[in-house]
Amino acid sequence: AHTDNRELLAETMRLGHLPGSTILGSEHMSKLHKLAEEGKSCIIFSEHVSNLDVPSMYLRFKDFKDKCFESIFEKFIFIAGLKLNQTPMVKLYAELFSRIVIYPIREITKNIGDESKKEELELANKINYSATKQIMNLRKKGHIFILYPAGTRYREWEPESGMGMKETMAYLGIFDYFCCCSISGNNMPPKEHGDMTNEAFLEDIIVFNFGEVTETASFVKELTEKHKDTIDKDSARQIQVDEIMSRIKTLHDAGDAYRNKLL
Repeated sequence: AHTDNRELLAETMRLGHLPGSTILGSEHMSKLHKLAEEGKSCIIFSEHVSNLDVPSMYLRFKDFKDKCFESIFEKFIFIAGLKLNQTPMVKLYAELFSRIVIYPIREITKNIGDESKKEELELANKINYSATKQIMNLRKKGHIFILYPAGTRYREWEPESGMGMKETMAYLGIFDYFCCCSISGNNMPPKEHGDMTNEAFLEDIIVFNFGEVTETASFVKELTEKHKDTIDKDSARQIQVDEIMSRIKTLHDAGDAYRNKLL
């Protein structure tokens, strides 16, 4: 992370975070952090609603009543799509935070079999190989990784954008523990025109809600036994990501209930 301008960003973000913006489930976040400090590999599967999700999380951790949370945030490494590096204005904000850049799995899946995309797919595989190698190197060194299993921001006019991608569950097997995170409220909703630099900055109550910490091996074993009659590798990953997205939805509903009392 290049942190020199973070304080300026925090001042800007505070203009959009209305009173009541907070973190719920902080005890779960503290538990995950403790496990990471003990050398366990940890990942957060988060809802994705805005290009300001990461700056919003930074501000909420920085301003949280438990001052340990500001240092916890510094342990986060975001798994970020290549798109955030391709627009200079967006990259300026993205590189304020520690991240490992990947070529989006959604795009790889879409381009498989297209001969005109052969060179691009080769580059994508090289990028993702290097990213995975780096994740493996860092995962047991006190860091907490954050991944968006939907692979994109939720856009209400594209319902499929809110569905989890089974390919993201390839990460599940290399981590010891995980928790889920929802985001209620949105300072910068996506627009249909697709230009990330031309989205409006809005005031809102922003609520992050963290769920219970789960041991990955137990999670996989439980789902496998529950669906043992129909499961194979491909369907197993779909079942896993569906369960994670269901947990995120439950957290989101609870975050909305808290937020709606204040609106």
